Amino acid sequence: MKALIITYYWSPSGGPGVQRWLKFVKYLPDFDVQPVVLTVDPTRAEYPVLDPSLEADVAPDLKVYRTDCKGVYEWYKKFTNTKTAPYSGFANEGEPSILQKIARFIRGNFFLPDARRGWIKYAFAEACRIIEKYEIDTIITTGPPHSTHLTGLKIKKKYGLRWIVDFRDPWTTIFYNDSLFQTGWAKRINRRQEQSVLDACDHLLLVADEREKLNIAPSKVTFLPNGFDTVDFCDKQSLEPEIFTISYTGTIAASYPTENLLEAFAALQKEMNFKLRFAGKLTESIKRNFSEKLGDSVEFSDFVPHSDAINIMMSSSVLLLIISKTTGNEFYPSGKLFEYVATGKPILVVGPPNGIAAQIVEQTKTGAAFDYNDTEGIKKFLLRQYQNSQKGIQPLPDWEVIRLFSRKSLAQQLSKIF
Repeated sequence: MKALIITYYWSPSGGPGVQRWLKFVKYLPDFDVQPVVLTVDPTRAEYPVLDPSLEADVAPDLKVYRTDCKGVYEWYKKFTNTKTAPYSGFANEGEPSILQKIARFIRGNFFLPDARRGWIKYAFAEACRIIEKYEIDTIITTGPPHSTHLTGLKIKKKYGLRWIVDFRDPWTTIFYNDSLFQTGWAKRINRRQEQSVLDACDHLLLVADEREKLNIAPSKVTFLPNGFDTVDFCDKQSLEPEIFTISYTGTIAASYPTENLLEAFAALQKEMNFKLRFAGKLTESIKRNFSEKLGDSVEFSDFVPHSDAINIMMSSSVLLLIISKTTGNEFYPSGKLFEYVATGKPILVVGPPNGIAAQIVEQTKTGAAFDYNDTEGIKKFLLRQYQNSQKGIQPLPDWEVIRLFSRKSLAQQLSKIF
């Protein structure tokens, strides 16, 4: 079977958005699916971060087609006097200035469903050529950016091919929509666009089981989470650092409550010697609060390549996961959770105790989850892990359950949907 994957994010883009389909494409040929990839020319793309190391996951014989694209973020950067396109949740901007608020309003009301919709006409034209050249059986569109699905809708209307839609994040209910100052009419247009895609597609993939929030037949929906690639870990050695180290990798935006977590760490300074390590983009106010309260006990590094992030995980005592405090957050575990789980290290989840992230660490026996304001629970968990480390007591994760989240295992599930 030949499948065309249409994705805006592809190598050399960095960050979590690229990895889901980079890994699926890597393993689908093992299950008799031959993928062809359609993406953006990297010189025309608007990627917040780059990670050329991910190119190692692209097979030399994989057919990858890249197109032109008209974007708006160059205008956004000039208008707001910033150097990069916005990160997820505007984590690189902090409290928005007047100019940033105006730019967000324009983006949220006049570029629907998103600011990368300028790729649609280029992606559609190239997709038509690929479909006719390779006799494609199935097309897959993945978003964000959800404008990619409007390309899929045009292809479906023209060719009637089997069409699989992948929501890596929600469309109309994604947490940062509140930061776009959308008017009522813009929200209605956005919902109509989303519904037209749900009505026309043959199948919908969700990384979080939120099907009850969408107007779509349950038989058309499959919950297919993110995962980890065993190859990424095969040459990594698990190390116990000299100083007890708690690590967080990824973005922390303003919607991530950290006050009680910071209070717990400040109190623990009197009881244990530790280092708190952040690798990724943090909102400046959050970064400043941790620096002021913890001093030399905290360290920061900006975005790091994926392979370096795994090295950080493997050389940690505890891995920290903070879930954004937004509507529906109990359904959406961060993609990094699955790589955390693959390390076998203890995991501290700060977020909904009844959420899917909490369920995953419980099922895999890799950690525990605590509500945002449960300062005492967080302290006791970290102190217990510290004492276990001092005594040389090793965690005992359930590797049988963990293996279910391998990228290859998930690609096999996906091949059955094809």
